[in-house]
Amino acid sequence: MKIKYTVLSVSILFIFSSCTHNSSNSFAIRDFNKSLQPYLNRVVSGAIVGFDTSTLYIQTHASDDELKKMGQSEHPLLRAIAFRAMLERPTFNHFDLMMNNLNDTAIVATDAGEWGIRYLRVSDDMLENGRWKDIASKKKTIDEIILHHNFLSSAYYQLKGIEPKEIYYSSIKEMAQHERRNITDNFKETENALYALAKYKKSEDIPFIKKFLLSHLSQLTETSFQLMQKCPNEDYLDIYENFYPRFFYLEICQHTFTDNPKNFINSIAIYKNERSEKILSSILNRSPFLPCDVDTSDLKEELIYSIWNNPCKAYSGLKKQIEASYRKYEDENKKNPGFKLNPPDLVKDTSKEPVKWW
Repeated sequence: MKIKYTVLSVSILFIFSSCTHNSSNSFAIRDFNKSLQPYLNRVVSGAIVGFDTSTLYIQTHASDDELKKMGQSEHPLLRAIAFRAMLERPTFNHFDLMMNNLNDTAIVATDAGEWGIRYLRVSDDMLENGRWKDIASKKKTIDEIILHHNFLSSAYYQLKGIEPKEIYYSSIKEMAQHERRNITDNFKETENALYALAKYKKSEDIPFIKKFLLSHLSQLTETSFQLMQKCPNEDYLDIYENFYPRFFYLEICQHTFTDNPKNFINSIAIYKNERSEKILSSILNRSPFLPCDVDTSDLKEELIYSIWNNPCKAYSGLKKQIEASYRKYEDENKKNPGFKLNPPDLVKDTSKEPVKWW
């Protein structure tokens, strides 16, 4: 029964997305070569952009002209498959193909392998499968989507790596304030926008960033803690104090994950004041160290180094308290430096388009 509901939901989404295509997307399956039509029908009935035999047949047997028609099909799934195929053929101008189809906002289900199904806009799927001749060409695409197509998930995922240029500011602020719906990883996208917005260090943006993070404490990831660490502001201390202790220990004890708690520790340690000292001291001096039976060794070491590497008057008492532990860690690390793997010999990409989206 659960599988039937999943198929039904995908079908409903597909039907809805089919209604959002551009008026120029008018080719029906009956408009294609009869030998190709059975495979097109199978793909559409499957409702997922994937790696099945019918998709493979289309990618290898459809002519360039048929792929162009598929790129203007009334079915979003066929458009997505066509764009993927065209991006693999040297007979198409890939840069122009991507730049001319950024407005394809129909949402399709895509096969993400072990990760299940991802729902993406056709244009986002196209960009994820795209390649560029050089960084400059890719940057033109990034500029275009941030400035003129900032609703795309691809725009959000490029935000962490861009410089805070004034030309981007209004678009990024709009992205941060826009409510994301029906898209995979929508909270992470908003986090990226907030991170990019924070890099401008404009005081008028602090209350909005703070309010959003406070209202999503249970969802905060590394990006939020990096934001508060690299763009520090004392107003953010309210976020740390509300996150700790409940959500700090919850992730450790429920999922035995320590990455986010480590991010929390490294982030708050740079504030070097009485409020950050109080939280760090509370973590350090809790007895037992955790309220659950989880290995604490790596977390405790992270805490010791974070305090030691942020010397300040506020941490002077903590530094004395942890000095013996710090020296012990240092001695152990010198005796057991761990394995140093030689970097693998990288095979140089000699293709005409070596630059990928990720």
